[in-house]
Amino acid sequence: MNEHYLEFNIPAVGDTKDMLISELAADGFEGFVEHDDSFSAFIPEKTFERVKFEDLLHAYEISLKNVSEKTIAQRNWNAEWEASYEPICINQDIYIRTPFHPERLEFMHQLTIQPKMSFGTGHHETTRLILQLMLTENFTSKYIFDYGCGTGVLSVMASMLGAREVFAVDIDDWAAENLYENAELNKIKNIVFEQGDISKATGNIFSFVLANINKNILTATMAEMAELIELNGLLFMSGFYEKDVDDLLNAALAHGLTLKQKITENEWTAMVLVKNKL
Repeated sequence: MNEHYLEFNIPAVGDTKDMLISELAADGFEGFVEHDDSFSAFIPEKTFERVKFEDLLHAYEISLKNVSEKTIAQRNWNAEWEASYEPICINQDIYIRTPFHPERLEFMHQLTIQPKMSFGTGHHETTRLILQLMLTENFTSKYIFDYGCGTGVLSVMASMLGAREVFAVDIDDWAAENLYENAELNKIKNIVFEQGDISKATGNIFSFVLANINKNILTATMAEMAELIELNGLLFMSGFYEKDVDDLLNAALAHGLTLKQKITENEWTAMVLVKNKL
């Protein structure tokens, strides 16, 4: 592939960094590398909207003169991402590593993820939170929909937990290659991917839906997600702050979904909702 990417180094810490990453991911940025007092964000040059990007920085009172920019080849971005990637430990339950990290057999579940262009390798709180919630439910023989699958880490986890089949979608064309590579690394054969949005799942019924996206998309597609879930089935969702919970629960309630579980880390929140009426 010869596609070029833009890399921006943006000064930000704490909640500002988290919120910016979330908003940039929603605006088409495909990868992030966090540093102590800044982060790097990557986006395909051909899809970058400069005015929208600068307006977002202005809203967060970040001066453009403090933001560095450079054009890089995709292969260089991959190398930089891999060099910055550290294994992830979630309690003693889940260990997420790359092929170049050692195994840790003391963990109950070990996932191998090749981190490339897609958002969602497990480093962000939202991914870790959904993974923790997944461990509390029975996936055996269930049909799963992974909405906005990214690297496929949630799809792989669902399969490891016993899912019969996982159907995954993402608007990012890079996600297909990355997801199937990660499925192969974990010897997973029951994941099917289609590029596109939630409409790709229309007409199907799933036991569980996994959705780690952002508040705006979750709210906008709540009706479609609810329609895809069988009676007493579950919706796992994250990508939002604790302050957004009431808004999302109100939207969910209108479509027969009620709260079953909620957990929070650094103000990021994940929830399990149950569909209790058609």
